[in-house]
Amino acid sequence: MKEESPPQICQSSNLFYFVSNIGELYVPAEYQEIVFARARVKLFAHRELGHLNRIFTHIRLGGVAVVEGEWEQILVVMEYIERHKQDLIQESHRHAKQRARRASRGKSASHLLKEALARLMCWADANGILQVEPAPHLPYLLELAGEPAAANQGKPFLLPLIKIQQIQDALAHTYPIRALNASLIASENVLAPRSQETIECFQEALQHVHREEPVTVADIGCGSGCLTLLAQRELGEQTEVYASDLLPEAVATTKLNIQRVFPNTSRNIHVMPPGDLFSPFPPKVRCPAKRGIYHLQFDVILFNAPWVVARARNRAELAIHDEKQRTLKRFFEQAPDFLKPGGAILLGYADASGPKAIATLETTIAAAGFVCNNLFKRRIATHRSKRKWEQIRVYVLGRG
Repeated sequence: MKEESPPQICQSSNLFYFVSNIGELYVPAEYQEIVFARARVKLFAHRELGHLNRIFTHIRLGGVAVVEGEWEQILVVMEYIERHKQDLIQESHRHAKQRARRASRGKSASHLLKEALARLMCWADANGILQVEPAPHLPYLLELAGEPAAANQGKPFLLPLIKIQQIQDALAHTYPIRALNASLIASENVLAPRSQETIECFQEALQHVHREEPVTVADIGCGSGCLTLLAQRELGEQTEVYASDLLPEAVATTKLNIQRVFPNTSRNIHVMPPGDLFSPFPPKVRCPAKRGIYHLQFDVILFNAPWVVARARNRAELAIHDEKQRTLKRFFEQAPDFLKPGGAILLGYADASGPKAIATLETTIAAAGFVCNNLFKRRIATHRSKRKWEQIRVYVLGRG
């Protein structure tokens, strides 16, 4: 078979790169600067994957190499580049000194290396199927990479190979959950369900919630989907559970774990598009009698709130870090509109940030018009030298 010449690639917009024989490729926000900074993107397909030094030189000189073909050969390319990473660092430093842009100044060697390694990319079709042979099974790939599902507008997209490997490595680990009698996964940036004590506190709280079926539940900040699955398991099969999270990778992880635990049916579980707190839940109807908007409301709202009073430095810390408890306060500003009369909020929190944080939490609860009807807690050991123990709490809150 005659081998076709490599298709030419040219810049199309600040979101898409046009590749002849493929079409427009969406570039995720995190990698747009890498792709569009120099407009030197080249496709290396099939037999060209054997030209290791040529691919490496293209990346070393600041270009983006898009690879397509046998997965095993692509891994060989990655290993070759990894072995020569010192050359990448030296070249990246040289380019950084030559560029006058402020953005290139002060970058560490590790940061420059990460940027360089990210210039080895693969492309996936509009359905998220990587164009490698054989294609790894990675459903919801764009979401797992931190992008909303529709961000690519129905077109193929690019991803660095290093990002794909990070996603694969994260999904390779499983976390056994006693309360579910099942194991879950957690993708990159998603809080792994390691705390059996937290899960069991929520399990006890769910068991003490007075209810009449069918029950509607919202899991705000669903993360891995552990509490979503727990609510469905504890409150019965007729329970309607709605899961939401700020991070697309958490939304994708929840969907994957639902399929792991309930492979044959969705069990009335609805995973919302990514969004902050209650924003994924649109107003249900306009109600003239109430002169306003009637929100979708729930019998039970679950929220395992971020409990470390500090600024989140990256996406992975968003689940546990809450600067000045702003997320907690916004939750209680919004929650009353989404809770049915007689409903309950199950709020998870830990005293890792000390008694002042707990005092602010309880003041916020009271100011929002809620009272604590029950409290489930566990004392657990920490790995910190200054604080060897902390207490995990799940509050069962009702309207005062």
